Amino acid sequence: MTELRWGLLAAGTIAGHFAAGVDESKHGTLTAVAARNGDRARDFATRFEIPKAYGSYEDLLADPDVDAVYVSTPHALHKEWAIAAAEAGKHVLCEKPLTLTAADAEEVIDAARRNDVFLMEAFMYRLHPQTRRLVELIAGGAIGEVRAVDTTFSFDSNPEETERLSDPALGGGGILDVGCYCTSLARLVAQAATGQDVVEPTEVSGMAKLSPRGVDEYATGLLRLPGDILATISCGIRLTREDGIRVFGTSGQLHIPRPAWIHPLRKPGVSQIILTPAGGEPEVIEVEATQGVFAREADHVAAHIDDRQAPELTWAETLANLRTLDRWREAVGYGKP
Repeated sequence: MTELRWGLLAAGTIAGHFAAGVDESKHGTLTAVAARNGDRARDFATRFEIPKAYGSYEDLLADPDVDAVYVSTPHALHKEWAIAAAEAGKHVLCEKPLTLTAADAEEVIDAARRNDVFLMEAFMYRLHPQTRRLVELIAGGAIGEVRAVDTTFSFDSNPEETERLSDPALGGGGILDVGCYCTSLARLVAQAATGQDVVEPTEVSGMAKLSPRGVDEYATGLLRLPGDILATISCGIRLTREDGIRVFGTSGQLHIPRPAWIHPLRKPGVSQIILTPAGGEPEVIEVEATQGVFAREADHVAAHIDDRQAPELTWAETLANLRTLDRWREAVGYGKP
């Protein structure tokens, strides 16, 4: 694997999770962090023992000691800084969603291609052993032919999060913030069931409770996926619901009550998948993760840096998911107060 020296663009909560992951990784080191507020960058650098702290993103991108950058700015700034990083010759791991729209993502991908750098959208849950085991069970016919998927990711945001999540100009709302996990997972199930590398829904519909500013406070979507698989996807930023995944097949169902995006499962440990055969008793399948998911993510980038794309999160995969999100937001009237 390539040994990567990481720079962090932004110093927020998720950057802290990733910084801890790089510390745990086998093939990454923390070299620099940048924030718009220099004091915040220096405080972050002290907390994670990072050698360099910058008060501007431009200064970090000019640092020759940085090989790869992790972009965790607010959603609306992902496009600008992922492109800037690529043009600076840095490899890019960008938090989900890669951009606000599929059209914007095309521009980021074009920048990565032109500058010959690695680019991956940071859907860390896709790399967790729990997710990989789910794919194996579906592909192996553990529940027969898949017919339906239900998945939910919904929470009630705290005051610190509220402004970022309530502004449509910043890409606020539940669909972009956490609904993207639901579309990604529903599509992944269909890919495993049909044996296709990348799938998109043939039909997308949805409803949402919109805020006065036009962002979705909670939303539900319905997807028709290849194989006539129907997916119900629910998300929210102003409503706590029971997160989880259920996959229904002709000979049973799979249930994950604690998906890999839930905070405790980001660390090493044992998680569960519940397999219930039709007419049978539930079986608990335990899945062990020996490495934290952010450390796994950093090492995954290192493993595939020369390929410029990661096999489980290709550019085609990112575009398919963003096109689905575009259609879901259109269906619910996003941005129309």
